[in-house]
Amino acid sequence: MNIEPGNIKQFESFLQFNSLEEFNSHIEMWMSVHKNKLAKGKLVGLKRLIHFAAKVPGECNAKIGRVLKAIHDVLNGN
Repeated sequence: MNIEPGNIKQFESFLQFNSLEEFNSHIEMWMSVHKNKLAKGKLVGLKRLIHFAAKVPGECNAKIGRVLKAIHDVLNGN
């Protein structure tokens, strides 16, 4: 497999979810059990990763800098 940077569609063969709805349902179930165990900062980071993993359900190949910038933008620098 020739991996191209920024091309998330190439990972569709590895998907574990059949739809965005299924992915969201699993996230909700996981969060209901584990959310209270996470520090606020970790929860913010996880929610951003989940957001990035919605284009191809369950797959995220965003660089850490992009994730951090998105968190910074959403929280207005806080």
